[in-house]
Amino acid sequence: MNELGARVAAGRDTHPTEHIPGPKPPPPVVRSTISSPYAIAAGADGVWFTEYSVAAIGELARDGTVKLVELDRDGFPERLTVARDGALWFTDPRGNRIGRIFSGGQRADYYPLPTPEAGPAGIAAAHDGAIWFTEHAAERIGMFVPPGADRRAPGAHGFKEFVLPNGGGPAGIVAVGDSVWFAENSSNKIGRLTFPADAAKPRIAEFLLPVPDSHPNGVAAAADGSVYFTELAANRIGRVTPQGRIEELVMPVNAPALDIAAGPDGAVWMTVPKAHALCRYRPGAPVRAFFLPQTATPAFITAGADGNLYFTEPSGKIGRFTPAGMLTEIETSGGENASAR
Repeated sequence: MNELGARVAAGRDTHPTEHIPGPKPPPPVVRSTISSPYAIAAGADGVWFTEYSVAAIGELARDGTVKLVELDRDGFPERLTVARDGALWFTDPRGNRIGRIFSGGQRADYYPLPTPEAGPAGIAAAHDGAIWFTEHAAERIGMFVPPGADRRAPGAHGFKEFVLPNGGGPAGIVAVGDSVWFAENSSNKIGRLTFPADAAKPRIAEFLLPVPDSHPNGVAAAADGSVYFTELAANRIGRVTPQGRIEELVMPVNAPALDIAAGPDGAVWMTVPKAHALCRYRPGAPVRAFFLPQTATPAFITAGADGNLYFTEPSGKIGRFTPAGMLTEIETSGGENASAR
């Protein structure tokens, strides 16, 4: 098992300061082969994923073909999101910047952050074209409005940064309507940033979690406006309503969930790498576990446009899980292994 696989199997997320220490690696040789996929996001025609061991971002099309886009050798892609116009955005903590790849593109455009060593981590695209991201090391929430974005507030194109009042080590982030929700990994809170029409500055609200030191991490927005989140140091997931009420759900396996995504059927899905499982929660029902082969260690997850769930396996695979419970693992361009679970 590679370094990333060991970390994911232990139920740990990575942090910007821990990425591949030492000299920069040589330029990678990029082929249509999945190496060590990490984060994942759904596009209109497939899914995108970051590579941990090479400076590249991959695209897995619906027909099973894989295309990798080689990145700047000085960078390191971490989390990613797909904007309304189909462009892919990603955070690059090593280069202290965010990047963009247009659909079908062969290169990335980079936008350096205003704050040095900010540690960009989570990233989310809003409905109005703004790109939001967390600055894990700088204890801030960042916003970038690219040229041409349909953004009426809070102002001009470019970067804006908002300092969290109590720090918090922000990690995952999601845009819900006119609000932005984020997990504060080190302060055990879920935060919400809004722009009231009568306010000159954003309003930041923070909601303390019931279980101390639970380390919230991944976040996902459900269709009803609720935000779900994982807890890296507790055997639970949480839900926060638009009004700020928090409830927690005990996991059916004795292991923490790493990432979370909202499915097309109103359910939310979690990866549980230590248990080699995916878990599903539907409101009003208990959390259910779906056990994968022991060789599968799911890391990050997304809901595809085709109605299936896709997740990364650091050993070099992308998993596809259907609502009927059929697992397909994709290793190389056009290569699949399927099994029913």
